[in-house]
Amino acid sequence: MAIALFACVVFLSVVHQKKPRGYSGLEFAGLTPAASARTPLLPRGGALVIDVAADSPAAKAGIKPGEVAAAIDDTVIVSARQASDIIQHHAAGDRIRLTLYDITEGEIHPHASEVVFDAAPPVSKKLSVLPPRTLAKELFYLPTMAANSAWSRHIARGPTVKPVALTGLGAGRCNGFAPEQWRVAGHAPDDSMIHLMAETGFAHAIYQTAPLNGRTPDAFVGDFLQTTFGVPARLTPAESLPFGFTHRDFGNDRGGAGFVEYRVTGNRIALWVAAIPGADAAWARPLVGAVVLSLHCHAPGAPALLPRDPALAVTSVSTSCIAGDCGEGDFAAINLARLRVGYVHNAAGEMFLINPRRDFWVDGAEGPGFYHQIGGENEKLEPGRIN
Repeated sequence: MAIALFACVVFLSVVHQKKPRGYSGLEFAGLTPAASARTPLLPRGGALVIDVAADSPAAKAGIKPGEVAAAIDDTVIVSARQASDIIQHHAAGDRIRLTLYDITEGEIHPHASEVVFDAAPPVSKKLSVLPPRTLAKELFYLPTMAANSAWSRHIARGPTVKPVALTGLGAGRCNGFAPEQWRVAGHAPDDSMIHLMAETGFAHAIYQTAPLNGRTPDAFVGDFLQTTFGVPARLTPAESLPFGFTHRDFGNDRGGAGFVEYRVTGNRIALWVAAIPGADAAWARPLVGAVVLSLHCHAPGAPALLPRDPALAVTSVSTSCIAGDCGEGDFAAINLARLRVGYVHNAAGEMFLINPRRDFWVDGAEGPGFYHQIGGENEKLEPGRIN
């Protein structure tokens, strides 16, 4: 009897023994601004693959450092921590399917890779003051600044409790917000145009409204860009946006680039133009895009105010729009979601630019929201621009 019970226990322990912990060889970190800019089709979130161990299951699947993980199986990835947790909960022999953007090769469309987990390498018995190596983790430090790198300017702005400060600029009944060392470069007396530009470098934000007078929108936009910048522009095919807006990217032979967003109502066209150096697109496009989409004019023939549509995030519109009176500039700001920027302000009327997804504090000192660091205190900010 004793022998039979012993054999039964041994059998059950063998049959029901826990699978070895899985090993993929993947290491994740949060997206850098450069990686975000190079994944325009990524709807939200994502995790950057910063390392793939040699001869690991991930390496055998063809996954490379620098790719961006958008989903694991049917789970959309919104952070590096989430990706790490999913990876660490798999056992040897498990199979997962990763949806990846291979930005290392400039490919903007996703592809799928399957990883079959191996058993985790044995843990060394040697004593050490160093923490054990983890091959799926989130890094909580920023990369260092480097010359001509796309992320250096982002790091120079400071942590997320120090959002980019914006200054109000205006002329006549037109105004907008821009970083320091910007100025008003032009303004039409009838408030049909305002042009802001950086005092150094090539950065322009222009709002213009005019009658078409028989011209097509394509012809008007092409003529406007050539007249403004002195060289013909090459435009991408028109892309339709909500609320009747059209978006087109452009470039020219002098190295300029940017985008134009416009809407036609009857014989009237209203357009917003952001122009930047093509080489600085990774960091400059969101910044200058936020400047141009902050521009507001009491322009002739402007459409009547309308209630805010739920598709308009409160960080993309004016406080008047949040209250229920939205102008055409508020509806044009639908494009800010793709640029991953938004506006916030404090009680003193100071304006700041934030990344609505990254900079939102769920457990802030005064509750969920956006914050600005003043000395050792964090000031809670309110959504919306105040012009």
